[in-house]
Amino acid sequence: MENTTYKDAENTVKRIKNFYNHLQIFVIMMLVLLLFSDMIISFFEARISNPNSLSWIKANIWVNAVLWFFGLLIHGIYVFKFKANFIDKWEQKKMKEIMKENKQ
Repeated sequence: MENTTYKDAENTVKRIKNFYNHLQIFVIMMLVLLLFSDMIISFFEARISNPNSLSWIKANIWVNAVLWFFGLLIHGIYVFKFKANFIDKWEQKKMKEIMKENKQ
């Protein structure tokens, strides 16, 4: 029983660590996008003659940031606040199966 509690705690710490890694990458990439978005757009302006393509590139920079933010938000909610019962039950069931297989 104590071993499973340790494993649960270890898994929780791994999930939290993964979230913080995700957050770090998000912050770095958003800073790069925001600081260099004008430079990125200027780069493509000089090479693309179709204004629709340029509009798509501008929109894509911001849409990508917003979608990634929502993904990060969902990741954070999953790790820290809300965990659906079916996920918890599935994890417990899977852990018992693996422990049973290891005993054999």
